[in-house]
Amino acid sequence: MSGSIIKYSRNTENAPKSSVSTQSVAFSHYNHISAQLPVDPKAGEIVAGDVKEQAKQCLANIKAIVEGIGHVMDDVVKINIFLRNISDIYAVDAAYTTFFQSYFPTRTVVAVADLPMSNALVQIDAVVSNGEGTPSSSTSSIQEARNLIPPFSMRNHQSQNFMHNQTRVRVESNPVVAVPRSEQPGKIVRDTENAPKNSLSTQNVAFSHYSNISAQLPIDPKSGQVVAGGVKEQARQCLKNIKAILENIDVPFDDIVKINIFLRNLSDIQAVNEVYTTFFPDAGIARTSAYVPARTVVVVSDLPMDALVQIDVVVSHGDGTPPQAVEDRHGLIIRANNTENAPKNSLYTQTVAFSHYNNIAAQLPIDPKSDQIVAGGVIEQAGQCLRNIKAIVESVDHVMDDVVKINIQLKNITDIDAVNTIYTTFFNGDLPARTVVGVSAIPMGALVQIDAVVSNGEGTPPNFVK
Repeated sequence: MSGSIIKYSRNTENAPKSSVSTQSVAFSHYNHISAQLPVDPKAGEIVAGDVKEQAKQCLANIKAIVEGIGHVMDDVVKINIFLRNISDIYAVDAAYTTFFQSYFPTRTVVAVADLPMSNALVQIDAVVSNGEGTPSSSTSSIQEARNLIPPFSMRNHQSQNFMHNQTRVRVESNPVVAVPRSEQPGKIVRDTENAPKNSLSTQNVAFSHYSNISAQLPIDPKSGQVVAGGVKEQARQCLKNIKAILENIDVPFDDIVKINIFLRNLSDIQAVNEVYTTFFPDAGIARTSAYVPARTVVVVSDLPMDALVQIDVVVSHGDGTPPQAVEDRHGLIIRANNTENAPKNSLYTQTVAFSHYNNIAAQLPIDPKSDQIVAGGVIEQAGQCLRNIKAIVESVDHVMDDVVKINIQLKNITDIDAVNTIYTTFFNGDLPARTVVGVSAIPMGALVQIDAVVSNGEGTPPNFVK
């Protein structure tokens, strides 16, 4: 066993293939699944029928991908559903419930302005637990790490000078060596009465070193209704719900590594930010280092319950998951990093790394020197977004082929072909998993916005290798 972390890109004939994305990209303990349209993989066309039939096909495609990598649908930890019409969610749910047997994963549902195929009514992507594990995740190496690493706080964001050996990322065409079931991390599924419950989603699903939180609407958990007031009150309630979920799992608010804000009106972002800054930073040590998570703001056409805002988050999960031995919370660190070679923003960190992932904030087509949108059309703008991501990735000693998932928001979905001409030039190996949606607006009047999830090949303790 080499101790390397394996990035594993896979496609199956039983789901639609794409020349610009990989169906599933696994790294460490997660698989990232590309957004699935309701396309019959044999015909290559949208299936006949209404939105329920389309949702069934999206989920059948995800199921085929999941089974193609030796997993089952109950290994899904997060689902994102993108609808043309928010009222279609009830029909979608009728299909959705038939695909899960033991529990429902965390979930985000939004209506977007457009989808990549004009007759598609729904698109779904997913994150799946990777029970195979990777070589350096073996029990022996974890124990070895505990013996080697002195204790320090995982919440100490000033610990960036801590030096440790680096493993190399490698892309494998051969099967991953499976970790015995008894040594695989387990999944923890939890709800609290202090946040809104939903019969079709779990508030929090933790696996390995990350917790995934269902999108929170501005619902008062006691009344079950959207809170009174405008977008400020609604944003505050969303964040209060998230905080209640985190407190239930004994995780501080500053352990959030990535936050996604879904707004119906872009003009509301300033009001949301006024509330947002009262929640971040939360703890004293985070205030000292001015820590804020990576962030993406997506302008959607509609939200459930006619809400004005919805927020979901990804959280560092330092305590490990059973049947893994519970790890010393001092054995993992959050690494927040900014570079002068990409646009900076006081409301987000460009990249936040924890365990084996880097979470990249959404990049607008801004020239970091002028702080203005670059001249030209969507190709030039997409190129600038990707150059910004590349600069961030390289600043943490990685390369673009370490990217495992890309999310693209377009003002005009018809621009996707033009974007693809520049997109493919940024990767040398297998392309990442990908989700593309059309949105109502993008900050600064941009035509495109892109965020990313990157494998963290250096690892963080206790994934220390001699």
